[in-house]
Amino acid sequence: MYSLILVLGLAAAVLFLSGFARGLRNAIKEYRLGKTEPTDVPDYNYVGIAALSVVASAVVIALAGVSPMWIYAGPLLALGTAAGIGIAFFVERPSV
Repeated sequence: MYSLILVLGLAAAVLFLSGFARGLRNAIKEYRLGKTEPTDVPDYNYVGIAALSVVASAVVIALAGVSPMWIYAGPLLALGTAAGIGIAFFVERPSV
């Protein structure tokens, strides 16, 4: 299990860092072009996924008390979060 978490951690780190680098480049490009920050609010929201995250965290915490095997679920959820943030940088459309 340790090897799996290590490999997934490296993959999530690469995905996050490459996405962050893309977002940083886009932000610098927008700043240099004098683009104003968009003020429109998207129609979608993340209430459902946020609620799911809270429930998943509570379940993992509860299951960690039931069986020591579930202690690995926390790091896996954290890696999933880092990977999701990295993907969000790639999904974002630059405004330039």
